[in-house]
Order: sequence, then C-alpha cells, then structure tokens
Amino acid sequence: MGWARDGAYHGYMGQMPQGIRGAQAEAAIARLCTKGLPPLELFEQVAQRLRAVVPYTAGCWKPTDPDTLLFTGFAIEDPTPGALRSVCWRFVDNELLEPDHAKFRSLARKRMPVTTLHEETHGEAERSARYRRIHKKLGFGAELRAVFRSREACWGSVALVRRAGEPDFSRNELAFVARLCDHLALGLRQALLNVATQSAQGAGQGIGPGVIVLRDDLSVESTTPEAAEWLQRFPADVGTGLELPASLYAVAAATRASEAYERSAASHTARVRLSSGQWVVVHAAPLAADGPSGHRVAVMLTPAAPADLTPLRLELYELTAREAEVTRLVARGLSVDEIARSLYISRHTVKDHIKAIYAKVDVTNRPELTAKLFYEHHFPVLGRDGVRQFTPAVA
Repeated sequence: MGWARDGAYHGYMGQMPQGIRGAQAEAAIARLCTKGLPPLELFEQVAQRLRAVVPYTAGCWKPTDPDTLLFTGFAIEDPTPGALRSVCWRFVDNELLEPDHAKFRSLARKRMPVTTLHEETHGEAERSARYRRIHKKLGFGAELRAVFRSREACWGSVALVRRAGEPDFSRNELAFVARLCDHLALGLRQALLNVATQSAQGAGQGIGPGVIVLRDDLSVESTTPEAAEWLQRFPADVGTGLELPASLYAVAAATRASEAYERSAASHTARVRLSSGQWVVVHAAPLAADGPSGHRVAVMLTPAAPADLTPLRLELYELTAREAEVTRLVARGLSVDEIARSLYISRHTVKDHIKAIYAKVDVTNRPELTAKLFYEHHFPVLGRDGVRQFTPAVA
C-alpha cells in the first residue's frame, strides 16, 4: 500500500473513507471514548460499532502499559466462545519471543498506526510464523493490526482477522480504523483510573479518587469522603503522632520544598501499598495562593493502574535509575542507537547498561527480557477481570 511513500495516509485521513455510515460510526465511537469506560468494556462497545463498517471474523483488543508496551488485559472477540482464549498465550509468545512481521512494537513507532499482514509480508503471508502456526490452524486469513497512541505513548492495540479465503482489508478500511486510533487512545487514557477501581469494586472495596487539601504548615484543611476511605486503608504508622500517614506528608513536603513551588508548577508522586495489598498513587501538587491564606498543597489519592507500578517492578531487580530507563526503552523495541539518542548517551554506554540489565534480570536477550517482565509481573495480576470474552455482534 505504501502509505508513507505515496502520502495516502494524509489524503485518506482528510475525508471519511466509509461514507455516511462511517461518519456515524466514528461519531458514536468518539462519544464512547469520552465516557471513561473501563478498557475492556470500552473495547467491547467499540467493536460492536466497528464491525458494522469494517467486517471481520474475530479480534483481540488489548490495553497496554505505555512504558513497556506490555499487555495489561485482553478483550477477546470470538465467534466460537473459548476457541481464541485457549490459544491466547500462543499469540503472546509470538509477540514477545518470536521474530515475525507486523509486531505491535514496530507498528507503535511507525507513521501509520494501522497495517495488514499482507502489506508487511508483501503479499506472502506464509512468511509469517504467526500465520503459519496459528492463523491457518484456526481457519483465519487476512489480518489487520492497529495501535492506539497519543503522541509518543501507546495505550492499546487490536488485531482483527477474517476467515481464510475472504478478501484482505481494503485501503479504505485501514484508513477508517486509523481515524479511530486517536479516539481510542483518549478513551484508554481516561480509563486508566477505572482499571484498578473496577477490580476493587468486584471485591466490594471500590473507592473513587480522593483529595486532601493541606495548609501551608501541612495541617489538614479539608478532606473528601473518598480520601477519608483511602486513609482508613493505609498501614498504621508507629509512634509518629501525625494526623496523616507519613507517606502523604513526604510527598506534600517535597512539593512544598520544590524550587518551583512559588510558581505553583511542581508536583510529586509516590506509590503506597495498602494493608489490603492494593496499591494507591499519592500525587501532590501546589495550589495557587489567593489572598492572605497562604500556599496550599492538594494531595490526590487514586487507585494504581498497572502502568503506575512499572517503576516498582523494575526496582525488584535492583536496577539503577538509568538501567530502569533503558529497560523501558528496550521493552518498547527501540534500537541501541535510538536509546542512545533518547537518553543523550553513547552507544557503548547503552550496551553496557543492557549487559548489566540482562545479568540482573537473568535473561540473555531482548525477547526474554520482555517476556519475563510480562509473565512475572503483568500476567499474574490479570486474573478473571483482566480477560473479557464476548461473541461478535451480528452487523
């Protein structure tokens, strides 16, 4: 198709490739993406509207950790309930461990956020290990892949397939899906808070974001009911005599002491493990000073989404701050040269960091590194709520 070569991407993005029906579907999907729906529920509702414009047989929608591009859930659209779920991990292994075409990590860095297996293999799908070992056995043929990104961050992806013998996805269909990618990136960003909240509500413990306003001396001025509920779940400090948990004061004090405090521009964040085992993100930011009341600090407590815990997972391997940065870039698929340019260090230094990372994480190459991060830290917390299965609606 040559999107980047012939400028067709911008040409098609400037018009509605699927006519009035496509315009109506895009408008409906855009509205869905502003509602803050949990990612897997969002995917199911978007799929119902997409299929009316771009027909397909089955699909797998995935929210991702933008730091590492590792999957944080699966919405499986399966015409034969249970069939795709039973081989779901073969697709994960292919993505993380095997050389292949149209990998999501590669697509996330391309100008066009949508592609097909036909395009990536130059019409020779048999060159793809995924096609030979998985698709053919399931009776699938054409495959479309898309990533949902905002600027440099990728928030999710989808793979759609058709039955063997059916036509490949057309250029118009790819252009239409490309139009949806920005909407879905927005929807997934807004849904991040809902991931942890939805999981907690399943156990009867759901709490929304809470806010505490502290005066200039860090005494409590006001607290929302949600914040009060969060505070009850913090581990008890011993012998501090403080009104709030010490971890909250630490973040608030760091914000107040920042050099940028007078400009009300500094903020600090911490992640705290609660007595229940759940994690909460503590975010403090200065409030503008109006009148004689002095400066104030707002402390927000929100349930931690999977992406919020990535830095903690990397700390388990005793990586230095720089090694953790390199690890995230390696997991996202950046080359040594790209990492060097991104971090303003030499190629030699990058290679030294990568060697140290492999030794600490106990792996020997990039695929093993990304697979270990996924299977040891993302897979165990998916649980029942991390995989959603639904039957495609009839268009």
